[in-house]
Amino acid sequence: MNDHTPYQERLNRIPDFIVEYEIDLCEELKEAKPGQGMRADFLYDGDDPQVEGVHMIWPELLDKNGEVVIDTTPGNIAKRGKANMWVVDEARRPYHAERIKIGTKGTWWRGGRIANVTVVSAEGLKC
Repeated sequence: MNDHTPYQERLNRIPDFIVEYEIDLCEELKEAKPGQGMRADFLYDGDDPQVEGVHMIWPELLDKNGEVVIDTTPGNIAKRGKANMWVVDEARRPYHAERIKIGTKGTWWRGGRIANVTVVSAEGLKC
């Protein structure tokens, strides 16, 4: 298994925002093994994935010391923790800067719920 290279090294900027997460797999995904490098999208709390859609904002999991988890072994993450969040489409960053605030709730989504999240920092989206 390859190690994860932190997005901050790849993109030369800080994360767009940080969330606290709690893994809460929906019934359809109950056998999934979330891990570092998963391409889970972001769904704002209250939005309908069929109407408003989901957003390409990928999580990057942090360990208990706030360091990026390098191990990409599926299922090798804490049930609760923090994650850096990265808006994949640069052109969509202004849209998310309007919506993301400390306390904003959302869901990691991959054809169904993977985790419930709450924004705890939005420093990277400030202009």
